[in-house]
Amino acid sequence: MINLPFSIGILSWKGYDSLLNSLRTYEKNGLSRLTSHRYICLPEYEKEGIEIARKFSYEPILFKKNLGILGGFKALAEIMPSGPILLLENDLPLIEDQNVTFDQIQNSIKLLSNDNVIQVRLRSRKTPGKPFVGTKKYRRYWSNNVMSCILRILRPNKAKRLIGTATYVMENPVRRHPDYIKSLSHSYFSVSSSVLNWANLAILVDRDKFLNVIIEKAETVSSNKKINGFKNIEIELNSVWWRKQNFEIILAPGLFTHFRVSDRGY
Repeated sequence: MINLPFSIGILSWKGYDSLLNSLRTYEKNGLSRLTSHRYICLPEYEKEGIEIARKFSYEPILFKKNLGILGGFKALAEIMPSGPILLLENDLPLIEDQNVTFDQIQNSIKLLSNDNVIQVRLRSRKTPGKPFVGTKKYRRYWSNNVMSCILRILRPNKAKRLIGTATYVMENPVRRHPDYIKSLSHSYFSVSSSVLNWANLAILVDRDKFLNVIIEKAETVSSNKKINGFKNIEIELNSVWWRKQNFEIILAPGLFTHFRVSDRGY
Protein backbone atom coordinates (compact mmCIF):
# COMPACT_ATOMS: atom_id res chain seq x y z
CA MET A 1 0.00 0.00 0.00
CA ILE A 2 1.25 3.49 -0.85
CA ASN A 3 2.60 5.67 1.95
CA LEU A 4 0.78 8.97 2.29
CA PRO A 5 2.27 12.25 3.61
CA PHE A 6 0.78 12.30 7.10
CA SER A 7 1.43 11.04 10.62
CA ILE A 8 -0.74 9.20 13.15
CA GLY A 9 -0.86 10.22 16.81
CA ILE A 10 -2.95 8.40 19.42
CA LEU A 11 -3.60 9.70 22.92
CA SER A 12 -4.12 6.83 25.35
CA TRP A 13 -4.56 7.62 29.02
CA LYS A 14 -5.21 4.17 30.48
CA GLY A 15 -7.90 2.37 28.43
CA TYR A 16 -5.52 -0.29 27.12
CA ASP A 17 -8.38 -2.63 26.18
CA SER A 18 -9.77 0.09 23.92
CA LEU A 19 -6.31 0.87 22.54
CA LEU A 20 -5.69 -2.76 21.64
CA ASN A 21 -9.10 -3.04 19.98
CA SER A 22 -8.54 0.12 17.92
CA LEU A 23 -5.01 -0.82 16.82
CA ARG A 24 -6.24 -4.19 15.61
CA THR A 25 -8.71 -2.42 13.32
CA TYR A 26 -5.99 -0.04 12.08
CA GLU A 27 -3.84 -3.01 11.16
CA LYS A 28 -6.69 -5.00 9.61
CA ASN A 29 -8.07 -2.11 7.54
CA GLY A 30 -4.75 -0.72 6.39
CA LEU A 31 -4.48 2.58 8.24
CA SER A 32 -1.18 1.78 9.95
CA ARG A 33 0.40 0.82 6.63
CA LEU A 34 -0.27 4.25 5.13
CA THR A 35 2.54 5.97 7.04
CA SER A 36 5.73 5.11 8.88
CA HIS A 37 5.19 8.01 11.32
CA ARG A 38 3.11 6.44 14.10
CA TYR A 39 3.02 7.55 17.75
CA ILE A 40 1.11 6.75 20.93
CA CYS A 41 1.18 9.20 23.84
CA LEU A 42 0.94 7.26 27.13
CA PRO A 43 0.41 9.53 30.18
CA GLU A 44 0.66 7.63 33.48
CA TYR A 45 2.08 4.82 31.38
CA GLU A 46 2.21 1.18 32.38
CA LYS A 47 4.21 -1.67 30.90
CA GLU A 48 1.10 -2.99 29.13
CA GLY A 49 0.71 0.24 27.15
CA ILE A 50 4.33 0.20 26.02
CA GLU A 51 4.04 -3.43 24.92
CA ILE A 52 0.88 -2.74 22.91
CA ALA A 53 2.45 0.26 21.17
CA ARG A 54 5.56 -1.70 20.21
CA LYS A 55 3.56 -4.73 19.11
CA PHE A 56 1.87 -2.60 16.44
CA SER A 57 5.06 -0.64 15.60
CA TYR A 58 3.96 2.67 17.11
CA GLU A 59 6.52 4.80 18.94
CA PRO A 60 5.49 5.17 22.61
CA ILE A 61 5.71 8.70 24.02
CA LEU A 62 5.88 8.27 27.79
CA PHE A 63 4.82 10.55 30.63
CA LYS A 64 4.64 9.69 34.32
CA LYS A 65 1.75 12.10 34.96
CA ASN A 66 -1.64 12.59 33.34
CA LEU A 67 -1.55 15.48 30.86
CA GLY A 68 -5.23 15.82 30.06
CA ILE A 69 -6.56 16.07 26.52
CA LEU A 70 -5.05 19.42 25.61
CA GLY A 71 -1.69 18.57 27.15
CA GLY A 72 -1.64 15.10 25.62
CA PHE A 73 -2.42 16.25 22.11
CA LYS A 74 0.09 19.09 22.43
CA ALA A 75 2.80 16.65 23.51
CA LEU A 76 1.95 14.39 20.58
CA ALA A 77 1.99 17.18 18.02
CA GLU A 78 5.32 18.50 19.28
CA ILE A 79 6.91 15.11 18.63
CA MET A 80 5.28 14.57 15.24
CA PRO A 81 6.73 15.96 11.99
CA SER A 82 5.26 19.03 10.30
CA GLY A 83 2.44 18.47 7.85
CA PRO A 84 -0.90 16.67 8.19
CA ILE A 85 -1.36 14.78 11.45
CA LEU A 86 -4.21 12.43 12.29
CA LEU A 87 -5.11 12.80 15.98
CA LEU A 88 -7.00 9.96 17.63
CA GLU A 89 -7.96 8.81 21.10
CA ASN A 90 -7.64 5.17 22.07
CA ASP A 91 -11.34 4.34 21.73
CA LEU A 92 -11.84 5.09 18.02
CA PRO A 93 -11.89 1.83 16.04
CA LEU A 94 -11.78 1.99 12.26
CA ILE A 95 -14.98 0.66 10.68
CA GLU A 96 -14.24 0.95 6.94
CA ASP A 97 -12.16 -1.32 4.69
CA GLN A 98 -8.68 -0.52 3.44
CA ASN A 99 -9.78 0.90 0.09
CA VAL A 100 -12.20 3.35 1.69
CA THR A 101 -9.58 4.18 4.32
CA PHE A 102 -6.94 4.97 1.71
CA ASP A 103 -9.32 7.09 -0.37
CA GLN A 104 -10.58 9.15 2.56
CA ILE A 105 -7.14 9.78 4.02
CA GLN A 106 -5.78 10.77 0.60
CA ASN A 107 -8.73 13.09 -0.12
CA SER A 108 -8.56 14.59 3.36
CA ILE A 109 -4.87 15.42 3.01
CA LYS A 110 -5.61 17.28 -0.24
CA LEU A 111 -8.52 19.21 1.31
CA LEU A 112 -6.46 20.14 4.37
CA SER A 113 -3.97 21.93 2.12
CA ASN A 114 -6.52 24.72 1.48
CA ASP A 115 -5.49 27.80 3.46
CA ASN A 116 -8.64 28.33 5.51
CA VAL A 117 -9.27 24.67 6.42
CA ILE A 118 -8.64 24.17 10.14
CA GLN A 119 -9.58 20.48 10.47
CA VAL A 120 -10.96 17.51 8.55
CA ARG A 121 -13.30 15.38 10.62
CA LEU A 122 -13.01 11.64 10.11
CA ARG A 123 -15.46 10.38 12.72
CA SER A 124 -18.15 8.48 10.83
CA ARG A 125 -21.20 10.62 10.10
CA LYS A 126 -23.48 7.58 9.80
CA THR A 127 -22.03 5.60 12.72
CA PRO A 128 -20.37 8.10 15.06
CA GLY A 129 -20.76 5.95 18.16
CA LYS A 130 -21.81 7.14 21.60
CA PRO A 131 -22.04 9.64 23.12
CA PHE A 132 -23.11 11.92 20.29
CA VAL A 133 -25.61 14.45 21.60
CA GLY A 134 -25.29 17.00 18.81
CA THR A 135 -27.93 15.42 16.58
CA LYS A 136 -30.54 15.50 19.34
CA LYS A 137 -29.84 19.20 19.94
CA TYR A 138 -30.04 19.94 16.23
CA ARG A 139 -33.44 18.27 15.87
CA ARG A 140 -34.73 20.15 18.89
CA TYR A 141 -34.04 23.49 17.19
CA TRP A 142 -34.40 22.67 13.51
CA SER A 143 -37.29 20.23 13.18
CA ASN A 144 -40.32 21.36 11.22
CA ASN A 145 -42.64 21.91 14.15
CA VAL A 146 -43.96 24.80 16.21
CA MET A 147 -41.73 24.18 19.23
CA SER A 148 -38.55 24.25 17.13
CA CYS A 149 -39.71 27.43 15.44
CA ILE A 150 -40.28 29.05 18.83
CA LEU A 151 -36.86 27.96 20.07
CA ARG A 152 -35.20 29.47 17.01
CA ILE A 153 -36.96 32.77 17.70
CA LEU A 154 -36.13 32.77 21.43
CA ARG A 155 -32.52 31.59 21.05
CA PRO A 156 -31.34 32.52 17.55
CA ASN A 157 -27.63 32.41 18.41
CA LYS A 158 -27.92 28.92 19.89
CA ALA A 159 -29.86 27.76 16.83
CA LYS A 160 -27.22 29.17 14.51
CA ARG A 161 -24.39 27.41 16.34
CA LEU A 162 -26.12 24.07 15.71
CA ILE A 163 -26.47 24.47 11.94
CA GLY A 164 -23.28 22.57 11.10
CA THR A 165 -24.61 19.49 12.89
CA ALA A 166 -27.10 19.12 10.03
CA THR A 167 -24.34 17.24 8.17
CA TYR A 168 -24.85 14.36 10.62
CA VAL A 169 -28.64 14.45 10.38
CA MET A 170 -29.66 15.18 6.79
CA GLU A 171 -28.83 13.67 3.42
CA ASN A 172 -28.78 17.13 1.86
CA PRO A 173 -27.95 19.70 4.58
CA VAL A 174 -27.00 22.26 1.92
CA ARG A 175 -30.64 22.59 0.89
CA ARG A 176 -31.59 23.60 4.44
CA HIS A 177 -28.52 25.74 5.21
CA PRO A 178 -26.96 26.95 1.93
CA ASP A 179 -25.31 29.98 3.52
CA TYR A 180 -23.15 27.90 5.87
CA ILE A 181 -22.72 24.43 4.35
CA LYS A 182 -21.22 23.58 0.98
CA SER A 183 -21.28 20.24 -0.77
CA LEU A 184 -17.95 18.92 -2.03
CA SER A 185 -17.24 15.86 -4.17
CA HIS A 186 -17.33 12.30 -2.79
CA SER A 187 -19.92 13.13 -0.07
CA TYR A 188 -17.69 15.62 1.74
CA PHE A 189 -19.06 18.86 3.18
CA SER A 190 -17.47 22.18 4.03
CA VAL A 191 -18.89 24.01 7.04
CA SER A 192 -18.09 27.40 8.55
CA SER A 193 -16.74 27.42 12.10
CA SER A 194 -19.39 30.05 12.84
CA VAL A 195 -21.93 27.20 12.97
CA LEU A 196 -19.87 24.20 14.11
CA ASN A 197 -17.62 23.83 17.14
CA TRP A 198 -14.11 22.42 17.24
CA ALA A 199 -14.02 18.61 17.69
CA ASN A 200 -11.23 16.47 19.17
CA LEU A 201 -12.20 13.02 17.95
CA ALA A 202 -10.62 11.61 14.78
CA ILE A 203 -9.35 14.79 13.15
CA LEU A 204 -6.77 15.51 10.49
CA VAL A 205 -5.04 18.84 11.13
CA ASP A 206 -1.96 20.69 10.01
CA ARG A 207 0.58 20.21 12.79
CA ASP A 208 1.82 23.81 12.87
CA LYS A 209 -1.65 25.37 12.70
CA PHE A 210 -2.76 23.05 15.47
CA LEU A 211 0.07 24.08 17.78
CA ASN A 212 0.35 27.76 16.87
CA VAL A 213 -3.35 28.60 16.50
CA ILE A 214 -5.56 26.04 18.23
CA ILE A 215 -3.43 24.98 21.20
CA GLU A 216 -2.02 28.45 21.71
CA LYS A 217 -5.51 29.95 21.88
CA ALA A 218 -6.96 27.20 24.10
CA GLU A 219 -4.10 27.62 26.59
CA THR A 220 -4.94 31.31 27.05
CA VAL A 221 -8.62 30.68 27.82
CA SER A 222 -9.61 30.61 31.49
CA SER A 223 -12.54 28.27 32.22
CA ASN A 224 -13.97 26.56 35.27
CA LYS A 225 -15.13 23.67 33.09
CA LYS A 226 -12.48 20.97 32.88
CA ILE A 227 -12.20 17.21 32.33
CA ASN A 228 -10.50 15.53 35.28
CA GLY A 229 -9.08 18.93 36.15
CA PHE A 230 -7.52 19.52 32.71
CA LYS A 231 -8.35 21.60 29.66
CA ASN A 232 -9.74 19.64 26.72
CA ILE A 233 -9.68 22.15 23.78
CA GLU A 234 -13.37 21.68 22.89
CA ILE A 235 -14.53 23.57 25.98
CA GLU A 236 -12.03 26.41 25.54
CA LEU A 237 -12.82 26.89 21.85
CA ASN A 238 -16.61 26.92 22.29
CA SER A 239 -16.36 30.69 22.11
CA VAL A 240 -17.07 33.88 20.23
CA TRP A 241 -13.42 33.89 19.10
CA TRP A 242 -13.85 30.56 17.33
CA ARG A 243 -17.06 31.56 15.60
CA LYS A 244 -15.59 34.86 14.40
CA GLN A 245 -12.59 33.18 12.74
CA ASN A 246 -14.85 31.68 10.08
CA PHE A 247 -12.49 28.74 9.63
CA GLU A 248 -13.47 26.03 7.17
CA ILE A 249 -14.24 22.61 8.65
CA ILE A 250 -14.32 19.64 6.28
CA LEU A 251 -16.54 16.70 7.15
CA ALA A 252 -15.57 13.47 5.43
CA PRO A 253 -18.00 10.54 5.28
CA GLY A 254 -15.82 9.21 8.09
CA LEU A 255 -13.78 6.18 9.06
CA PHE A 256 -13.94 5.89 12.85
CA THR A 257 -16.62 5.25 15.44
CA HIS A 258 -16.44 5.89 19.18
CA PHE A 259 -16.39 2.68 21.20
CA ARG A 260 -14.89 2.31 24.66
CA VAL A 261 -14.21 -1.33 25.51
CA SER A 262 -13.90 -0.85 29.26
CA ASP A 263 -14.15 1.90 31.83
CA ARG A 264 -10.94 3.87 32.49
CA GLY A 265 -11.96 5.61 35.66
CA TYR A 266 -14.30 8.43 34.64
